Amino acid sequence: MTDTQIGVFLRECVIYEEDNEQGLDLEALYGLYISWCVLGNKVPIPESAFRTSVRLNGVKHHKREGIRYYPGLRMIGDAARDYVLNSVPQEVYEVVVPPVPVLDDDEALPAAAV
Repeated sequence: MTDTQIGVFLRECVIYEEDNEQGLDLEALYGLYISWCVLGNKVPIPESAFRTSVRLNGVKHHKREGIRYYPGLRMIGDAARDYVLNSVPQEVYEVVVPPVPVLDDDEALPAAAV
């Protein structure tokens, strides 16, 4: 049953901290759920069903600037680690490779280049 799956997810992946006013937004909570499903070989439910199931499990949300968030929730566990690692943008670094000197057959590399 979907609600049971969401209940297990909530128990394993989030904790409630009363003094944590910021909490998690829907995107982060659903992303955490997807990571949990992937790690546990579970089939995730659509986001709309997820929102309903979370509400039926007693988790209240607020809206701030049109964004649904769940105050007091904080990620924990392996799924949290997986979500964070996979949601951080990969930085692109420009690698500068110095030109390789072209030598004649009888030339040797300078000592500083070896």
